Amino acid sequence: MRFSRGAGEGMRRKILVSACAVLALLVGTVTLVPSAAAANKSPGCVTKAEYKKAEKGMTEAHVKKIFGTNGRREARATSGGYVSEIRSYKTCSKWSAVAISLDEKPHGSPQLTGKSAAWVS
Repeated sequence: MRFSRGAGEGMRRKILVSACAVLALLVGTVTLVPSAAAANKSPGCVTKAEYKKAEKGMTEAHVKKIFGTNGRREARATSGGYVSEIRSYKTCSKWSAVAISLDEKPHGSPQLTGKSAAWVS
């Protein structure tokens, strides 16, 4: 198929630009996946080593980055702008359990105030 000079150039340019855009999206997606996996070697579950890294005073976002998962909200209470929350997490060892408590002051970020774990080998 041969395009006429006027219409063909415009069409080729559109196809080229579209192909470059798709390629850029694919390369960006492929690049992001390894870096996310490298940040947490056990996504979706918490290891004993990850649990030990979480310390009181850390933000919820920092704990999430360490654990590689949001966990599950078990309880939440609010009063006068203050928020308290308890979250549980799936562990990488079958019969173990991890839970944390978070407190948030008005206009603040949720911070780790307590943690608990039972590890079964």
